[in-house]
Parts: sequence; structure tokens; C-alpha cells
Amino acid sequence: MNNTKKKKKDINRYSILLSIMLIIFIAIISRLIYLQVYKYDDFKDRANTRAQRFLATKAPRGKIYDSNGNILATNKQTYTVTFTETDESKKQFYKTMDSVISLLSDNKEALQDKLKLKLDDKKEPYFDFSSDSDSVTKAQEIRFKRDRGLNDEVKKRLYPKKKDDLKEEEENKIDQELLKYTPKQTFEFLVKAYSLYDLLIPYDIGTKSYNEEAKKYINMTSEEVANAVLAKYPIEKIRNYMIVKDAIKMQSFSGFKPVTIASNIKQPSAFVFEQKLSTLPGIDIALEPMREYPYGELGASFLGYVSTINSSNKNVYEERGYDVSTDLIGKTGIESAFENVLKGTKGGNTVNVNAEGRKIEDLFTLETYPGNNVHLTIDKDIQYSAETMLKSQLEFLQKKGIEGDIDFRNATRGAAVAIEVKTGRVLAMVSLPGYDPNLFATGDITTEISKKYFSPDLEAFGNQYIKYRGLNTTVDTLFPKNKDGIRQDPYDIYPKPFLNYATMGLIPPGSTFKPLTSLAALSEGVTNPSETMADKIVFDKYPEIFGATKPKDNDLHGVVNLASALAKSCNYYYYDMGIRLYYKNKEKGGELSGLNSLAKYAWAMGLGVDPNSNTKAATGIEISENFGHSYNFNDFKDLKLNYAKWNFRDYLGSGIFPSRGTRFTPLDINSATDDKTDKLEAAKEKLKNLVNNKLKEIGINNISTNSSYNEFEKQVKESLQAIYDNSDDYKKAMEGKKVNPSSEITTTAKEIANWVIYSMPIEIMTPVEVANASIGQGMNNFTPLQIADYIATLVNGGTRYKTHLVDKITDIDGKVVKEFKPEAISHMDIDKGNLAAIKEGMRQANEVDMGTASYVFKSFPISSGGKTGTATFRDDQKNFGREAYGVYVSMAPVEDPEIAVCVAIYDGGHGYFGASVARAIYETYWRNKLKTEFPNYKPMDMSGNSYDYSLNPPTENIKDVKSK
Repeated sequence: MNNTKKKKKDINRYSILLSIMLIIFIAIISRLIYLQVYKYDDFKDRANTRAQRFLATKAPRGKIYDSNGNILATNKQTYTVTFTETDESKKQFYKTMDSVISLLSDNKEALQDKLKLKLDDKKEPYFDFSSDSDSVTKAQEIRFKRDRGLNDEVKKRLYPKKKDDLKEEEENKIDQELLKYTPKQTFEFLVKAYSLYDLLIPYDIGTKSYNEEAKKYINMTSEEVANAVLAKYPIEKIRNYMIVKDAIKMQSFSGFKPVTIASNIKQPSAFVFEQKLSTLPGIDIALEPMREYPYGELGASFLGYVSTINSSNKNVYEERGYDVSTDLIGKTGIESAFENVLKGTKGGNTVNVNAEGRKIEDLFTLETYPGNNVHLTIDKDIQYSAETMLKSQLEFLQKKGIEGDIDFRNATRGAAVAIEVKTGRVLAMVSLPGYDPNLFATGDITTEISKKYFSPDLEAFGNQYIKYRGLNTTVDTLFPKNKDGIRQDPYDIYPKPFLNYATMGLIPPGSTFKPLTSLAALSEGVTNPSETMADKIVFDKYPEIFGATKPKDNDLHGVVNLASALAKSCNYYYYDMGIRLYYKNKEKGGELSGLNSLAKYAWAMGLGVDPNSNTKAATGIEISENFGHSYNFNDFKDLKLNYAKWNFRDYLGSGIFPSRGTRFTPLDINSATDDKTDKLEAAKEKLKNLVNNKLKEIGINNISTNSSYNEFEKQVKESLQAIYDNSDDYKKAMEGKKVNPSSEITTTAKEIANWVIYSMPIEIMTPVEVANASIGQGMNNFTPLQIADYIATLVNGGTRYKTHLVDKITDIDGKVVKEFKPEAISHMDIDKGNLAAIKEGMRQANEVDMGTASYVFKSFPISSGGKTGTATFRDDQKNFGREAYGVYVSMAPVEDPEIAVCVAIYDGGHGYFGASVARAIYETYWRNKLKTEFPNYKPMDMSGNSYDYSLNPPTENIKDVKSK
């Protein structure tokens, strides 16, 4: 009986177990049937969706042509090594990267390195931001650290309980803390942030988790993690991994796509990688267009270059559809000014990828469209001649060394511009030293190139410069440090390849301004072409203006008229013309009209603009430019008032005004606090405002009346008393001098009032500046482009054209999208007889023996005119190793000018050294005429060497290949 019951019980248990198992199997099978049959299509679509990727294709930039269809900038197809992050490639990341880096090294290729956290010679991390501006560098550093999440770490430390968005002042506090992170600390942070401790405890991609031992690294500080990793691996190797991890991080902001880890690799190297792809998960080879400049440095000053998008501009470009992690943009020149024209429209492929992230199937293609093409006015043969001869002249001067009292060894910079007189088209634009824009075409700038072009070692350069030039000075004087310890170049000594000296370099024109003074003098009737004058060394006329300080000429020129005064560059003659103009215009329109007597002609020629007009201060050129101004009362007053703010502070601090001679108790009016409620600061501010406001009245009101003086002195005295009442230092200073405070304050107030009411108006309204301007000195400063524009306007009869570099824009099929025709900005009627007299003087300067440029041009068979100019940098220029600018202007042919040229050589000593550059430009422009009509003409440089490149341009004509 009991056995029977037990048996039944056993059977029941077995049946129950069997039933459970059966139910489980039925459920599994049902689920499989459901997933693989009923839901097959749905899950297939999901799987395909996860395997689908859109791989963007870069669009080629539009081409840039010269006026004859030669290609100055184009694109070439290059091979790139890419990495796609997938589950499979993550598993073998380090092994794969080791293989990739080894293959790159074996084939003499390099890992693309855009990480601005570099290693120096001692293997110490440092930031490599390319800017001379401390504020820009700080902004770049903050952006760099924020993009990599370092701000989150700072936020947790400063505001651990803050969940809402931070206020502006809180974000600013984070930025200040970010700047405290050293390069080493930032490197350590990235080691941990990019999980480079995986090298020690690999990440389990299967379970997507860390084992218990790995968790200890997560809880360590960044420094501890970095020390642990660097204890087993060299820092260079860790940084190589970091470069790729960082590229992935930065690319993640733009969604999924491969990251480029090596660009512009050679075809044989690409084939090696192709053969190894099966062993390199995530790695692929792609073709991409890359900017190419077939002529290298030729025209770099106006072409510009392309480079990566600064992180500080990230948001702006993202809104415009750029991928900030990979796209390159025009940084300077035409590449920048016509970025929207040149950039193409991206396309790409929607593809299926396998587990390794490699494409296995094309699904959909979106075509890319190249950008439009830009056709320039530049003639590359004329450009070549101008660049080659200017380089030759700089080398010639440097080899010349010291001659007389001129040291030519720093003649390292120069510019040249050639303009069509009747259209404003720029035929050539040179700026030296130059650079090869191909160096930046990949966007991957090496540390060496970055240092050379963006962060030069001014201390090393300065020491070498001082020793070489034999200067009695220090590096701190020549290249002083700013408040952040960064050396500056206030005396413009260091050659700057990225500064377009033709459009950005402001220089005094020197005697090249004299044709304009001639125009003004003839037009105003203060002289005529036949009037003669006996020259003297000392200009002893008009003692009521010059007093004891009489200007001097450099040489005796005998009896001169306008033409010979131009040809010989007679300062005496032009001083007289300047003062004559002043007196005549003063008589007609008052003091300010007299002071502006030259300016109104300069404005008409494009040498500045009337500050009281709405005229745009520009030549019209499409690329970046500075725009200099000629002497005029308003601008000169603004300049003097700007200096006066600092002079006033210094004079009070020293206890004497140089123009007066009476000593008083020194007073420091520098602000010591930003507290606007502080009584002492308020008193100082009131005094400064009183002085500034009264100075602004010069030329507007007559401030020299007794009533004006008395009222102003009273107000100054009240401000000084307020300063005294609230300044312990001022009281102690008076006690130390043992003076009566009331009397001392009265004396000081009188000295301030005398300086403001009497001394400064004399300085600001002196007609001496008109005389200085008449020979191109004083505040006259222009770019070589402006000077060439003025000569073109003058010799064509007074029509000022918009200077331009671009003729037209075409699409990929060559259809004209936009055309730029000559555009007249303004016109001034110039009497034909007056113009003939000026042109005759310029002809004599080039072709008559006594002319200042005749040595270069007297044997040139096509008639030409010119004018040399020698303009000082500053009175004490030799203390800084500087010499006068050498400026030369020219036009040809004299009878009906077609071309106007300006050449400027920094520290060139004399203008005629630029004449050879103008002649080389003419030789190329008229090369066919010279070779057929003057077959015996042989070009020769100043060293006595013959050359042929201007008559037979050696540069290849690189044009589009047209299919037959």
C-alpha cells in the first residue's frame, strides 16, 4: 500500500517537471517563430537601419584662375586613411592603431595630428594655439578644454548641487578655473576621459562593463590614472592613441562618420593599406579632394590659404552647414573673401556597413557639386616677374650691407602693386616674405610650421638681430613683453609672411606724394609750370610758422621749376608749395580750410577720406585691407588728443609740463580702483574729463579768450582740491616739499590751464604739418595699394576706379555667374596742361640724367614716368635697427598711361631701389613689343647680371584639360 502511494508520488513529480520543460520549449519555439517568421521583415528593416550609414563626400572647392585662364588654385584627389568606431573596432583599437602607426612610419607617412596638446623636446605637454593675441589664445584654450568636457569636472567641483543652467558669472568663473589647468593636467584629464586605462584593464565589449579591478581606475584621480598608464607605456605612444580618440570625440558632435587619421598619403602607401584592411578592423581608404596651388608661393598674398575651422567659430560655421571637425575654409585672401562662392555642395552615399564599419553595399548616392570658379585680374607672368625682381632686390640690398650711413641688412620685407590705369584692375600684387599655401592644404599643420608662421621665437630672433646689427639695446626694448609675458613687435622688425604688406602695411609715402602736392599747387594757382625757384639746403621762409626750427633739404638742386623739382625731388620747392596752399585757402575759407588745403586733393585721389563725409574708407579691393589717411585737421587733432591723454598723465606724474618749465608737486592720476563711488577716483576722473572735453573744443571754439581760460582754471582748481582732500599720498608729497597746499594747487591749475588753453592748440593747429605733408611725411600713411591707386587716378585724368582683383565668377560648366566691370568711384577734373607738367616731371625722374630713377630707366625703350620716395620710420629709427622706407611709383607710357605701379621696400633706404621691380613689370607687359621692335634690349639687374624671365616667362601655362 505504501509502495503504491510512493510510486504515484514519484510519477506526479516527473510529470510536473516534464510539463514545465514542455511549456518552456513551446514558449521558446513560439518566440522564435514569431521573431523569425511573423516579425522577419520588421527586424530585417531594423537591422538594415542600424547597418546603414550616410558617408558624406567632400565637395571640391571652385578653382581660381588668372586673367589668361591659368589655374592658380585647384584640387587634387588624395588618399586618406579613415577609422570607423564599431563594436569590432573597439575591441581591437590599440592593436589596430599600433599596426596603422607602424605602417605609416614604414611608408614615411604621418598620423594626422590636429590635437593642440603637443609634446615638446623634453616630452612635456604644451598647448599649441596659433595666435599672437593673448585674448584670442585664452579663448582658444577655453574652447579646447570645454569641447573635451573639462568644464564638467570644474562645474562638479565649484557647483556640486547646481542642476539648473549656470549664470553668466558662474560660467565666467568656470572659464577662469579652466585657464588654471596646465597642459600636463589637461593631458592627464584626457588620459582618463578617453579611457586610456583600457590598456591596463581592457574593456569587455561583450558585457559592456568593467571588471572589479577596472573600477578602481574610474575612481582614481586623473593624475593617478595617467601615472599608472605612463608607468607602462611611453608618453608619445599614449598621445598617438589620444590623437585618434580626440578625433573621434570631436567628430561625434557631427554624428556618425569615419575620422581621418592620415591624409594626403601617397598612392603606394594607400595600396599597402588596401592589402592589410582585413586585419585592421575599422580602417578604410578613401579618396578626398585637397586644395592645390600649382605655382606654390606665387600670388599667395592675395590667394590666401585654407585651414581648419577654429573651435571659437564652431557655432557660426555649424549653422552654415559646415562640419567643423573635417571641413576646411578659406583663411585669408581670395580663399576667404569668396568662401561662399568657392565652397561646393556636399554629397555622399547611404551605405550598408558590416560589423567592422566597412562599406559592403551602396544604397543611395547624393551627388556633390564643386564650388564656383573665381577668375582674377592677375596676370601670372607679370606676377612672376614682380615677385622675382622684388626678391632679387631684397637680396641685393641685404648683400650690400652698410653703405654710407644706411644699413640695408634689414631689407627683408617689401610689396609691389601694378594697376591698369583706366580700369582699376590689379595685374600684380606682391608681398614678401611669402609662403607656400600648399603647406596648409591638408589642415594638418606640423609643430614646426606652426611655430615658424604663427608663434615665432621673438626672443631668439631679437638676440640674433641685436648681435648682427650691432645695436646698443636689449630684446626687452625691441620686443617688449605684454602683461601676459608674450613678446610683441611694436617697431615692426620681424618679417611677417601672413601680413599682406601690399594691402595691410601702412607706410609714409615720402616724396611719392609730391605729384599730388604739384596737382594741388597748380590747381589752386599758387604756382605754374614755368615758375622757377632757387633751391637752398635750409628752408628759411615763413619764420612766423617755423620759428627757430627750420626744415632742411638733403641736397642742393639749383634753380628748379615744377617738372625739375619733381624729377630731382626738391624738398625746398614743396615746402614752399605747401605753405602757399595754406595761406591761400586760409584767406578764402579760414584756418581749417588752410590746414586742409592738401587733404581735399588727397581725398579725391583715394589717399584717405573726408572724416566729415560718408565716403567709405576703402579702395574697393575684395580682400582685407587697411586704409591710411593723409594729413587733415580732424584726423591730426584726434591723433594728438589720443597722445594727450597719456602725456597729461605723465606730465602730472613728473611734476612739469615740458612746454612750460614751472615745477609743481607730482600727482598720480592713474585709477587705483574700479569703485565708481570712491571720492578720490571720482575727483581724478573729473579732472581728466575736464581736460579732455576742453581739448576737444580746439578748432571748434576759441578757447584762448580770458573768460574761457579763467573758467577752465577755476574748474581745474576745484578738481585738484578734491583730489587733495581725499588723497593721503598727495598731501604727503606737498608736506615733503614744504609748500602751501592752496598755493601749490593754484600753481598746478595754472600750468594745466596754460598747457590746455595755449600749448595744445598751437601743437594741433600748426601749419608746419601742411609743410610736412607736402613732402609725404607727418601723419601721411598709406598702403602700397592706395599709393598705386592714387597714381593711376592722377595720370588717367582724375577718374578714380574701384580697385579689384576679380573679373568674373563662373560655374563648373564655364557659364558666367557674375561679372565685375570697371567701376568709377569718383572723378575730379584735372587741367590737361597741369597734368602734362606733372607727367613731364615724372618722365624726367625716369629718363633724364639728373632724375632720381634714371639709373634704372634711362635705357628702357618705352617712355615711362616715376617718382622716388624716402620716408623715415621715426626720428630715432637707427636705435631699433630700422632705416627709411624706400617707395617708388611709376606709370607708362607717359603719353597715354596704361599701368601704374607702386613698390615699397621696408628699410630700403631709398625709393629708387624699387624702380627695377616696376621695369620688370613693364618688360613682361610689353614683352612682345620689346622683342619685335627692340630686339637688342637686354634686361639687367642692379648687380649687373642679365636676366630673361621678364621677356620669356618661365612659368608653365597650367590650364583646364578639355576633352576632344
